[in-house]
Amino acid sequence: MNRPLEDRADDARPDAPDQGQILPGLAIEGQLRGRGDLRIDGPMRGAITIEGTVSVGPQAQITAPIRARRVDVSGEVVGDIEASHVAVRSGGWVTGDVRASTIAIDDGATLEGLVDMDFEAGRGARRPR
Repeated sequence: MNRPLEDRADDARPDAPDQGQILPGLAIEGQLRGRGDLRIDGPMRGAITIEGTVSVGPQAQITAPIRARRVDVSGEVVGDIEASHVAVRSGGWVTGDVRASTIAIDDGATLEGLVDMDFEAGRGARRPR
């Protein structure tokens, strides 16, 4: 039985993180901004600023700079990435500069660009030496 949307909204947990997903059949062009986590499995062009984690699925083809707390790449990203932690998984491909406190690059992953690990995400500044 379908309940009205207002009734279902009462069931939502206020402490549950927001999560979004772009499916393979949906192409996005423009700016994505928000809180919570985002999984992208389709093509996207523009810019991405997410306060949570951006997961780039194996089918994703992203042409956009990405700013997030964490970025996990299994597909293709053409654009600079700025995050606290960046992981490029086997089969993942990043063409662009990466600024992160920690970076993981799996066997079979590709990163073409500069890497800056002397960085504190969210502050946009280098740590004092």
